Amino acid sequence: MDRENAYIMTYTGKMLNPFYPKEELICIEDIAHSLSMQCRFNGHVKRFYSVAEHCMYTTLVLRELGYSAKVQLLGLLHDASEAYLSDIPAPVKEFLNEYREIEFLLNTAIYSKLVPYCYGLTKDELDAITMVDKELALLEGRKLIGEAEWNRKKTQFDVDFDTLGELSPKEIEKAFIVFYKALREEAKLEQTTNRARS
Repeated sequence: MDRENAYIMTYTGKMLNPFYPKEELICIEDIAHSLSMQCRFNGHVKRFYSVAEHCMYTTLVLRELGYSAKVQLLGLLHDASEAYLSDIPAPVKEFLNEYREIEFLLNTAIYSKLVPYCYGLTKDELDAITMVDKELALLEGRKLIGEAEWNRKKTQFDVDFDTLGELSPKEIEKAFIVFYKALREEAKLEQTTNRARS
């Protein structure tokens, strides 16, 4: 098979080629469904814990730290490309340069379609999303795997992983869409308010 014909069928029945992603084929429903069905840490956890939950906790931490709705929205969608590529453990992904290139193309299309109000983030804001993502992974490992390896590094915050409760994948999917729609509206309002002030 060549790249031009490398299509995958999504949950909503769309045929998307991850090598050449078209914005019109990207939708929050596919992303929410897929991420709610994928388990973090390749499933090596004490209970099912989805990529969607990880993304929602990223948003909750960013909110707690005082970041804007547009930063929180990008936090929610920072792993959205995995809806089309799958979650690959970070130590492996680091060596998959081509995967990371495809991930970049997908993220560009996803952000352009689903986060139109989020251009112009500062380096500090982007770094905050990365920091929260990495520190959450440590806390998740500590609490959901529990081996001493995860206790070696300190984190700047803590998370109660019972905040969302133990939800079914279908409930997680619905909550992810609710988060997205609320944050999109907040980000839109922020942008309008900021424009009015300038």
